[in-house]
Amino acid sequence: MAQKNWMNEILGGQILLHSGILQHARFVLFVFVLVIFYIALNFSVEQSLRIERRNNAELKHLKSDYTSKAAKLQYHSKRGEVEIRLQKLNSTLKPPVNPPARIIMEE
Repeated sequence: MAQKNWMNEILGGQILLHSGILQHARFVLFVFVLVIFYIALNFSVEQSLRIERRNNAELKHLKSDYTSKAAKLQYHSKRGEVEIRLQKLNSTLKPPVNPPARIIMEE
């Protein structure tokens, strides 16, 4: 019988009146607000980390893309490759025979 009375107090809400929790309602509300703030802050940090991971993956992809394009450009800008491409385009340009001359200006 004593156990049923105890269950009725918990389920009926009478325990709140007898335990004095209503006297500390401000403190309970303050703790509740702190818990809600903690949860919101945790979600915000998780979202920031998710965005950072996505940006790092995209940055890694862009770096590899840049490296491959730079290597390809460097290969195509070699003198021999330029000559071959000009021949394919039926260009009349010829490679220089003489080395470049240095111009010295006197003041």
